Amino acid sequence: MNLPQPGPMLLIILLTQTTPLLAVEMFRQPASPTPYPGEELMSCIELEQEMAQLTPLTYSYKPGFYENPYQGAAVMAGTLSAPVFYLYAAYDYLLDYRESSRILPTQDRLERLRHLKAQKHCFEN
Repeated sequence: MNLPQPGPMLLIILLTQTTPLLAVEMFRQPASPTPYPGEELMSCIELEQEMAQLTPLTYSYKPGFYENPYQGAAVMAGTLSAPVFYLYAAYDYLLDYRESSRILPTQDRLERLRHLKAQKHCFEN
């Protein structure tokens, strides 16, 4: 039986799939400091109040991987009982993703407000 070598075939598959992969944005781009139209009209005090209201929204109360006791329990249960418990790590990753998708836009908005505050020289008082 004459089978093709897996190396060249794998290389061809990878090279044909790189174009769609390059189109996907893999990393987060820096936030644009350009303020939105309503933000330019805000005074320094209003900017400070808005930043104070947004800051608690950037906090994450979810424990990290090693601080989460359920991770250890899932690993132990997956090892001793059934491998289905290993799926908790994927669920925890989904929760991390949702948490970061909630926090990142707020951090970007705070960065825009800080930049606007610097443009208005609010720190010079």
